[in-house]
Amino acid sequence: MTLADLRHLASPLTPRHATPVDDPAERHRLAAEVDTDTSEYIAGFISQTGRVLGEVVQSGETVLYESDIALDEDGDWTPGDPSLMWRVAAGTPQEDVYDDAARIFLAHSLRTGAASQFCGWRDRVVAIVPEEVGPKESKIIRTLAGGGIEVVHTYNVLDAYGTYARWVTDLALEYGSGDDAIASDTPQPPGMARPVVSAWLMREAGEAQLQQARHSLKFGLAGYARVPSEELPIAELARSLYTDRANLTKVIKAAEKDARITGILDAIASGDRDRIITTLRNG
Repeated sequence: MTLADLRHLASPLTPRHATPVDDPAERHRLAAEVDTDTSEYIAGFISQTGRVLGEVVQSGETVLYESDIALDEDGDWTPGDPSLMWRVAAGTPQEDVYDDAARIFLAHSLRTGAASQFCGWRDRVVAIVPEEVGPKESKIIRTLAGGGIEVVHTYNVLDAYGTYARWVTDLALEYGSGDDAIASDTPQPPGMARPVVSAWLMREAGEAQLQQARHSLKFGLAGYARVPSEELPIAELARSLYTDRANLTKVIKAAEKDARITGILDAIASGDRDRIITTLRNG
């Protein structure tokens, strides 16, 4: 588990439209009004270590709160009581409430190790935060120039890493030597640190995407070999990819020896949803 030093992110991850509820009595009052069945939902994020929700509670106040989650042996989870709370200023647009919830969630994920991958430069960071509620769904989050924040939800790991790599590459190019970077108002690393930062981010993006692409290809071909396509046999698949059958067959044979991939495919073949989710989570 890698934990992040958040000193450069204190400002971009501070809510813009919500203030902390520090008084214990007031926090207890608001926590008692939190009820996902009766409150108006505005925003929600969940990871393997906790969740952040934004709701309009029974009193009409809009609140953001953070809580832990408890996992059981079957892979199910139950939420804990709100541990930290924020009150949102009246009249705040829902999209701004969502953005503040994303800031709190990203800070929580970096602080607790829930972010599976992250990198950046000072107040600019990109992170993948796997969800706990679905098989390999994720939130990809990045801070933007000027203090904004952007979130994308992905439904499989390859898409998550593809989005992550694209955003990290975009950030690397902001610190590059192209015309757009030169004309940009983005604060640049000093002196010779600039090409170092750009190259580091490019490397991080490439390695993350390559590692995941290799695994996803291995997994996909193993599944493809189990359920071959009459319309697109391996030989034609290879020709369409401008490679040869031997290359694909080599990957398939390696995948068939991988106990983790075999276990996941066996779980999927069983049709048992609980087994599938548990296997994916434990994988």
